[in-house]
Amino acid sequence: MYLELNNVSKSFPHEEHGAWEVFSDINLSIEEHNFVSILGPSGCGKSTLLAMIAGLESITSGEILLEDQPVAKPGPDRGMVFQQPALFPWLNVLENVKFPLKHLSKKDQVTTAKNYLQMVHLSRFTQSYPHELSGGMQQRVAIARALAMDPKVLLMDEPFGALDEQTRHILHDELLRIWSEDQKTILFVTHSISEAIKLSDRIIVMGTRPGRIIEDLSITLPRPRVRTDADVIAMEQHVMGLLEGEINKVLKEELQ
Repeated sequence: MYLELNNVSKSFPHEEHGAWEVFSDINLSIEEHNFVSILGPSGCGKSTLLAMIAGLESITSGEILLEDQPVAKPGPDRGMVFQQPALFPWLNVLENVKFPLKHLSKKDQVTTAKNYLQMVHLSRFTQSYPHELSGGMQQRVAIARALAMDPKVLLMDEPFGALDEQTRHILHDELLRIWSEDQKTILFVTHSISEAIKLSDRIIVMGTRPGRIIEDLSITLPRPRVRTDADVIAMEQHVMGLLEGEINKVLKEELQ
C-alpha cells in the first residue's frame, strides 16, 4: 500500500489525568492517486492525524509508512496546505512558490514556479504580493507552492474553511481539475460533509472521545457531483447520521 498507518496513537500530557488520549490504534491504508477526505467533529483528532503524516507532530505509538519508509519528520515527499495560506508577506507570488525549490537551478526554479502558477490560473500575478490578492487567490498560491515541490502526497488541512461559499465552490472545481491533471495522492481534512462528498474517492469518518475511525466510505458517484442529486443527498444524510450520534454523545458528556 502507498501510505499506511499501523496502530497509530497520539496522546498529550495532562495535568489531572497524566495523559490526554487524542486517538489510539488508528489503522488506515491509502492507495496512490486517491483523493481521500478525513471528516469528523471538532476534537476527533483529524488535523492532528494529518500533522503526524506531515511529520509535524510526533507519534506516541505505532508507525506511519510512505512507500514502506517510516515517516518521522517533515520532508519534500509530503506537501502541506493549511487553512491559512501561510505565505511570506515580503515575497511576491513567484518568490513564494520558488521558496521550497532551492535544490533546483535558478532557471529551473522560475520555470517550475511559473508552470504551477499557470496551473492555478495566476500567471498574471507573479509580481503581486500576498496582501494584494484575495483570500482565494492566496490559497491558490499556497497550493501551487505545495505542488511545485512535486510531493508524493498532498496534505490539505481545511484549506477552504476560511473562504466564502462562492470562492470555496470555485476552488473545489480548480482542485479537482488540478488533481485530474496531476494525479497526486491527496488527504483532505474538512468539517464539511458536502465538500467531502463533492471532492473525494473515499471518506474516512472519525468519531470523538475517543478519536477513532467509525466508517470508511468509498464514493463511486460520477463527477461532477451536484448537491441536489438524489444519490448525493442520500450519501450526505448517511454521513450526517453518523456524525450526529458523535456530536450528541459529546453534548451529553458535557451536561453530566
